[in-house]
Amino acid sequence: MERLGLLRYLITRHYELYGKLYGRKKLQKLLFLVEHLDLSSRRVVKSTGLTGYKFYIWLYGPFSEEVYKDLETLVNREDIIEEVIGADTRIRVDEAGVVLPLYDDDEAPKVIYIYQPRTSILQRFLGGRDKVEINERVKEKIEWVLKEFGKLRPSELEDITMRLLGLTQDKKLKYLGVSVDEYLEKENLV
Repeated sequence: MERLGLLRYLITRHYELYGKLYGRKKLQKLLFLVEHLDLSSRRVVKSTGLTGYKFYIWLYGPFSEEVYKDLETLVNREDIIEEVIGADTRIRVDEAGVVLPLYDDDEAPKVIYIYQPRTSILQRFLGGRDKVEINERVKEKIEWVLKEFGKLRPSELEDITMRLLGLTQDKKLKYLGVSVDEYLEKENLV
């Protein structure tokens, strides 16, 4: 499974279902759920290997630095469009209801990263989207996660993932930088 294809697929499907994807935090949490949420028990499990991303306990819950690297690659290849909106003096509320000057997107205060797929003129003309080879099992999991959690705001997803992991403020600080798999083992959650 190529991570870049999976990442682009998730952003594309989110765009098709709900519009632009608002926030790196939201993207991180959606990918975490694809990687670690067991659909039948609705519990967090050790890495499934579906996404290829390794998640760590971080300030806003589960986080993977690799996601940012892959986003940068996709933006540089012009496969996705990244829009960065910073704070200004006007109070602006976007179409998703996010008050932009007050938003905090993964440690970048008052900045929000917005993602959408870039489609070619030919694809728009033909009415199709990019063909990305994704394993059917992974597609199904992405579809399920997006239908269950795709409409939620980044802060809501942060709360959900923290609850699923049983992370309190104290535990988060204790395990900061530790892999989710190691955390689950140490806390006897697997």
